[in-house]
Amino acid sequence: MPTERIYRTHAVVLRRHNIGEADRVLTLFTPTYGKVRAVAKGVRRMKSRLAGHVELFSRVDVLLAHGRSLDIVTQAEVRDPFRALRGDLWKAAYASYVAELVDRFAEERHDGPESRILFDVLVGALGYFDRLGIVAPAVADGAPAVAVPPPEVSAPDAATGPAARLAARAAELKVLGALGYAPELYVCVRCMERLEPVENAISASAGGTLCPRCARGDGTCRHISVSSIKAMRLLRTEPFAIASRLRLDDRDLRDIELALRAHLAVTLERSLRTTDVLDRLRAALPRDSAGE
Repeated sequence: MPTERIYRTHAVVLRRHNIGEADRVLTLFTPTYGKVRAVAKGVRRMKSRLAGHVELFSRVDVLLAHGRSLDIVTQAEVRDPFRALRGDLWKAAYASYVAELVDRFAEERHDGPESRILFDVLVGALGYFDRLGIVAPAVADGAPAVAVPPPEVSAPDAATGPAARLAARAAELKVLGALGYAPELYVCVRCMERLEPVENAISASAGGTLCPRCARGDGTCRHISVSSIKAMRLLRTEPFAIASRLRLDDRDLRDIELALRAHLAVTLERSLRTTDVLDRLRAALPRDSAGE
């Protein structure tokens, strides 16, 4: 952490809760100092200058002053508001999930390189969900080219579809990879032989994939297809946009989700609360929309 009384940093607002009559405690994640808890004094007052600059999930520049127990937000300027994340129930749920994921793994006052990687993953995921479902405007002759999202991303219900689910898996794999907890996806974790392009297995307790021979008789593992393993490799290493280009059937989507959910539970020794929110939202969808 900085030794100066006042310091400036980029940050994403992960969580917030009200205290007193007008103050709010923010949990910020920064690329330089890891997780920081700070109080925004008077931010709930109607005329507060800070109010619009410290919204949940927004990326901001903040000026912080060291306090006794909590730092104090003295200035803030929003850089990426990610407004769509607060105006759509599904997007808000996915943003909450990614924020909780980073919050669970991040250390307070940590200035190591992992914080920069996690910050980039967080901003990348929030940006992807924020843009999901937005159609790019038409490009006039002579105007700069604008990338048009693929059809599944420009659909009105994109946040309920497979691209959003795969982006959440990408966030999980990237966070796990940044901290050295990612599941092994290239060799069998028991015999250390390179995986063959056949149906293999994956085990959270073993730490990754198992070849058919080593998986035989192991009641803790689950079978996983070649396409699922290939998808997880791409989701871990490629930008978030890969989630819009992958084509997986419903079984593969569910297998990847359950495998990573188990891996996270073993790694964190607990489940993420927002998993239940996403499950309930998906259960409320019409059967065809839910991808069942």
